[in-house]
Amino acid sequence: MRVFIDTNLWAYRLDQREPAKSERMHQWLANIVADHEVVISTQVLIELRSVVSRKLQPPLTDQQITALLEALVGFEVVSTDANLILDAHQLAIREQLSWFDALIAEAAIRSRCSVLYSEAFGHGRRIASLDVVNPLRG
Repeated sequence: MRVFIDTNLWAYRLDQREPAKSERMHQWLANIVADHEVVISTQVLIELRSVVSRKLQPPLTDQQITALLEALVGFEVVSTDANLILDAHQLAIREQLSWFDALIAEAAIRSRCSVLYSEAFGHGRRIASLDVVNPLRG
C-alpha cells in the first residue's frame, strides 16, 4: 500500500524532549517503511529541515540534517509544482483545509496514496480517495 507520512510524525521521531514518543514513532515508522511504499513531498522536506534546525532542543547539527535529508529523499518525493498548487487551492476551499494542509493532502492524492498519516487532519477523515490516520491515537 502507498502511504504518505506528514512532517510532524518524522519530527516526533527526532524530538528527544519526549523520549517515549520518539521511541514509539521510531518503532511505528520502522514498521510502516518495512510494509508499505512511503511517499513524502518537497514540502515535508522543507518543513522538517526547518523544524530540526530551529525548533528541536537541541537542534540537529548540519551533518545530521544532511544525513536526514539524504535518507528521506530515498522515498518517493512528490514535487510541488504549479499544477499541484492550483489543485491544492481548490482542495483547500472544498475540504476547508488550511493552505499547508491542502498542499500535503494534494501531494498524497496525486501520488495515489491510500492513507495520509498525520495528526493534523482529523483521525478518520476522508479527503477524496485518501483516508487520514493519526498513528498517535490509541
